[in-house]
Amino acid sequence: LSPPDPGAFCPLTRPSACDGVVQVRRDGEWGHLCNQEWTLAEASVVCRQLGCGRAVGAPKYVPLPGEVARPWLHNVSCQGSESSLWECSLGAWSQSACPHEWVVVALCANGTFREVRLVKGHSPCAGLPEIRNVNGVDRLCGLHLEEATVFCQELGCGPALQAPRQGVGIIRKYMVCRGTEPTIRNCRLNNNLRSGCDLQLDAEVICSGHMEARLVGGEHPCAGRLEVRRGLSWGTVCHMDLDLPTAHVVCRELQCGLAVSTVQGALFGQGSGPVWTEASRCAGNESLLFHCQREPGHQCTHDQDVGLRCSEFRLVNGSSSCEGRVELQVQGSWAPLCATHWDLEDATVLCHQLNCGRAVATPPGGHFGEGGAPLWPDVFHCVGTEPYLWNCPVSTLGAQVCAPGNSASALCSGG
Repeated sequence: LSPPDPGAFCPLTRPSACDGVVQVRRDGEWGHLCNQEWTLAEASVVCRQLGCGRAVGAPKYVPLPGEVARPWLHNVSCQGSESSLWECSLGAWSQSACPHEWVVVALCANGTFREVRLVKGHSPCAGLPEIRNVNGVDRLCGLHLEEATVFCQELGCGPALQAPRQGVGIIRKYMVCRGTEPTIRNCRLNNNLRSGCDLQLDAEVICSGHMEARLVGGEHPCAGRLEVRRGLSWGTVCHMDLDLPTAHVVCRELQCGLAVSTVQGALFGQGSGPVWTEASRCAGNESLLFHCQREPGHQCTHDQDVGLRCSEFRLVNGSSSCEGRVELQVQGSWAPLCATHWDLEDATVLCHQLNCGRAVATPPGGHFGEGGAPLWPDVFHCVGTEPYLWNCPVSTLGAQVCAPGNSASALCSGG
């Protein structure tokens, strides 16, 4: 039998013509390509002939329940350098039975498939599994530990420690992995399930390389004993293993502004988990503790657990960190505070909070520069003995707009 006319095969996929199930056409009818051995060599020829770049995956196919394979061509074998599938060694043209695991899929570099990622976690090594493609994002569900392990390994995050919990009922899975594949492109993919799931199982995948921080036992959310999670386990940090640049990164990760001080001697209580003997060493500009360098730490006991005080407030544009324009962190950005109702009692609490002694003066609005706009309208009603500004009653100016440049200031005795 002569081969079909040029171009009479295609990856049947939606929404891209550069990845999916490979089909061939004969006598005007499309059918599957059925191969017992399907490798990147054959997939590369398909991608090249379709102008879709190089092949990035040749996974097995996962059928829908009750789906019947309609084969045409069986057992194509390529070297990988051919410009057309028809230059390869072709097997039989037949519509004889084809096991679903022999139905072939090709993923090309110009297709929809781009990368995998874990999102909404506290590091790149934890979160909800997604595949990014040229048309958006596919959220995956119904994963077992084997699929989660391939996700983690592909991200360079080590083996998976936790996968989404399985719900009740039959889950139509996007992929099926053994857990040993180098990338999910090597897993069996169900290209009929490009998006959506029968069950929404929004549980995290957690890899062994995951790291995040928290503060426990403090008088407010931005103070307390520093605990770090590695994988699934929370542990404490020896006070000798936390320097100021690393403390700044912890505070930034927790959206708590800047580090004010580190506290020794388990002031916030002793932890109950391990005391980590690997220390993080940050430059100070990292957004997550996960991104910092790691090195051997000290051998410590829980009576040496380190504590940390962060502040969502800061003083800027002064001659030291204990004088200047008052700014607070709002959703990750710093904004100057309106000076209309700012007084010495408020400033006294702030100075104490910043480990800067007591307030000496509150210079007039704009004394240390205007700062950005708009000014934040919170009004603090402190008596001066509160440990933290958020312990004071707070109100706002309502519809009243703070005059441009009228930013609050403080001079502390510690400056």
